[in-house]
Amino acid sequence: MKKGSVSLLFALMLAAASLPALAGKQDPMVVPAYERVESTNGIAPTAARIKAAIIHAGKTRGWTVADSEPGKVTLRYAPRTHEVIVAVRYDANGFKIEYVSSKEMNYEVKRGTAEIHGNYNRWIRNLALDIQNSPVFHQQDAVDAAQAATP
Repeated sequence: MKKGSVSLLFALMLAAASLPALAGKQDPMVVPAYERVESTNGIAPTAARIKAAIIHAGKTRGWTVADSEPGKVTLRYAPRTHEVIVAVRYDANGFKIEYVSSKEMNYEVKRGTAEIHGNYNRWIRNLALDIQNSPVFHQQDAVDAAQAATP
């Protein structure tokens, strides 16, 4: 074999060996804590309002409701070839987002620590922020404004 062919073969082998590393970066999976929802406009949150906020926030970010039962909404997010499924458990005081499953997100447990594609943590953080800031918790503002505008 010519020297140039050996170099090309070696370069191709090196490139093939590095493909898994290029396929997707993994970060330690953030496991969100239970988040309390404070009263808004003097109105205490309820389980129904928190559930509505979860569904609204999910829809706003492109998540779909895969399942719903009292105290839990299962959401699915599937941009491109990736897929994430989370369960959002809720009660009258707050909510907690829990990982259920994923596809094409490089999820694995290494030395007792769950790792996943870096986008997962961002998607979950944005979902939690949107639930907390949902207009569902501020609908009374719109009602008050409409009543004040009526002579």
